[in-house]
Amino acid sequence: MPKVIVVGGGYAGMAASTALAEAGIAVDLLESRGSLGGRAYSIPPSGPFPVPVDNGPHLFMGCYAETLRMLHRIGATDAFHWIDPLALTWRTPGGKKVSLKCAPLPAPFHLAWGLFTSNAFPFKEKTSMARALSAFSKKPFRLSPGVQTVAQFLDATAQGPLSRERFWVPLCGSVMNVSPAVAPIGGLGEVLHRVFFGNRRDSAMGVARLPLGDLVSEKARRYLEEKGSRVLLHEGVQELTLNEKTFGVKTRSGAVWTGDALVLAIPPSSLSALWPRDGWEAAAHFSQMGKSSIVSVHVILSKPVMGEHLLGLSGARFEWVFNRNANWAWNGKGLFKNTGTPHPDPLPQGEREARFNASSTPSPLRGEGWGEGDGKDFQYLSFTASAADDLARQKDPELLSLARRELTDRCPAAKDAQVLHSKVTREMAATFVWSGETERLRPPCQTPYPNVFLAGDWTNTGLPATLEGACLSGRRAAEKVRAYLS
Repeated sequence: MPKVIVVGGGYAGMAASTALAEAGIAVDLLESRGSLGGRAYSIPPSGPFPVPVDNGPHLFMGCYAETLRMLHRIGATDAFHWIDPLALTWRTPGGKKVSLKCAPLPAPFHLAWGLFTSNAFPFKEKTSMARALSAFSKKPFRLSPGVQTVAQFLDATAQGPLSRERFWVPLCGSVMNVSPAVAPIGGLGEVLHRVFFGNRRDSAMGVARLPLGDLVSEKARRYLEEKGSRVLLHEGVQELTLNEKTFGVKTRSGAVWTGDALVLAIPPSSLSALWPRDGWEAAAHFSQMGKSSIVSVHVILSKPVMGEHLLGLSGARFEWVFNRNANWAWNGKGLFKNTGTPHPDPLPQGEREARFNASSTPSPLRGEGWGEGDGKDFQYLSFTASAADDLARQKDPELLSLARRELTDRCPAAKDAQVLHSKVTREMAATFVWSGETERLRPPCQTPYPNVFLAGDWTNTGLPATLEGACLSGRRAAEKVRAYLS
């Protein structure tokens, strides 16, 4: 049986490893951390913060075909609340609640109905938004000459201030993790095309029922081991030796790993540092792809202030706040209750409709499953800010003060809520910086060595640095490995 070495246990590495194992190929998956999942991980409870903390909240979308395929493979697709049809709610300064709720209609009519019945945008801005979004209904996208960035596109299509504040700018940050002035419009357009102009259920939004650390790591490890593969944690790579016939991967333990093919699913800066200097000129430039951060503030409040799974803070620097009482069925004591209807497992790709035969119902903040004296009057919220290099330099008390101020400005019920516990997380290298300059640096799956392949959300997938981009790159790497081995 052939042996493949996969370096990196993030979503790209897991997608590649599990796809290879599914095909009957033995894999040794080497991961530098103590668990799988890469940057999508959780911090265990501690004295200062007595419940798990996600490094940064993540959303899943119905159009995440490769992510759902990997999750289905390891048996992890029942761990989501699916909001279908898509519904987004914002709070404005002063406390007004506005929303955009798609209808249970075929795409793109679900979005058209939701947009024109929304109270989040004035009528003139709705028509401008509709025209702008229609540019991505078919490929090639209909863009004005010279329009390259999201900011240029918004100007060229005369997008209004509220549509920018509540839709375009937060969407660009969440998806691209760079500012509209930098983000390539083609990248955002690819996401909009997949979300709104395929199947209506592609725009369904999935919120994890569990902390990210509990979502995939153990299930992926078990799956690989049951298939005869191995997961080796705390085995960070120290040195690479490459040639056209063999390779060697020296890890922290001093062991040297080799096999029939190698998949490197590690960040660009790490790959640039490890790649042999005389091997591939392009690799020397991977470190120039930059790093863009995500900052999150997590608080436990003395009283509930919101009931939605996810709330947009219109005009705030922390664009979104996640309600962990609803997301995780948190009962106020560090315990979790799964009280919603699980989403069905997806069928193999091509049978996409079966992934959404039933929609889950939100776990209530109060009601069934919440008994007396179980801490139901506490609330656990996670605020997140994308493209947050400016915030990452601020001190924790400053970030906590900003998050609380932005919440109380928009949720009057939060003004007399006490912060019982708080924690700040910074992922300084959450994504690479996707710009016109770095686009040319994104490498393909293949390398100059026929037995060495790349995977990662920063490779040339055509998608932003999302979980879906990572899983797509992993699947492609697995396909190239199989073709090479055969």
